[in-house]
Parts: sequence; C-alpha cells; structure tokens
Amino acid sequence: MAVSTEARAIVRATFGGRCGYCGVSETSVGGELEIDHFYPLAAGGSDDIENLVYACTACNRFKGDYAPAHDASDSLRLLRPQRDGLDAHVEETVHGRLIGLTLRGWFHIQRLHLNRPLLVERRQLHHVLQQQKADLSRSREAEARLRRENDALQGEIARLRAVVVALLGGSER
Repeated sequence: MAVSTEARAIVRATFGGRCGYCGVSETSVGGELEIDHFYPLAAGGSDDIENLVYACTACNRFKGDYAPAHDASDSLRLLRPQRDGLDAHVEETVHGRLIGLTLRGWFHIQRLHLNRPLLVERRQLHHVLQQQKADLSRSREAEARLRRENDALQGEIARLRAVVVALLGGSER
C-alpha cells in the first residue's frame, strides 16, 4: 500500500527534509528521500503519520523490515525518530563518529550503520563549518568593537586638535 501524496508531504515537512535516522538532507543527496514505516507493514505497522519516517535510501535499506520481537528487550529496539531522546542514547565524538551510551544506542548505530564513512565525513565537515561560523561571528564582533574604539579615538583626536588650535591661537595674541 503506497503512502498518499498528502501523508508524504506531511512526513517530509515534519522531518524538515532530513533523514530521521542519520540526518542527511535532500540537498545532500540531490532529491527527495523515502518514506519508511517505523513498524513495517509486514510486522503489523500502518500508514498512520505517527508510524512514518522520512529516510534516506541507505538508512531505509539498512533498517529494512526490522521489527523487534514482542518479547525483545528494550535494548534491541531502534530509537524512534522524534520520540526517543537520541542524546540519552547516542553521542557524537569530536571526530564525527557516533558512540552508544546505552545498549539501545549501540544497537541503533549498528543496525543503521550510522558510522558509514561518508556520514562520519559529513559530521566532521559540519563541525568544521560550525567552527568557521563561530570564528566568523567572533571576528565580526571584534571588528564592530574595533570600529567603535576607532570612532571614539577619532573623536578624541578631533577634540585634541581643537584644544591645540585654541592653545596655538591663544599664544599668538
């Protein structure tokens, strides 16, 4: 059963055009992403909006029709995008790799292959970009501060010139 155009648009907007699992954007992959059923139709999932995830092709393929057994421990379940607190289960290293903070986090990373080389490189580039943006912001703040100081000094120079002119004018009399 295909997901309706309206449901697809809602899911796409809900996820901001990004994969709910790895975060890549449509612009990164050059096109719209796929609709994944978090609980697969084959495992009793539905086409309800709450069960749909915007997913890149790679994450959708790695996840496949995975559905935990009803008696599976909580650690053997994927993290549900926009519901489960990713930060409580997964952490990103300064080198762009993801590490699991919990068994569920480790399982999620391994099942979806979230340390694929291109994803790690993307995260590293994102860190570099964020650092460059922060550096640029600090540079702009420093430039604005220096401009204010320069304006204040220019005003002081103008005031001192006026004092010198007055003194020189006063001594010539």
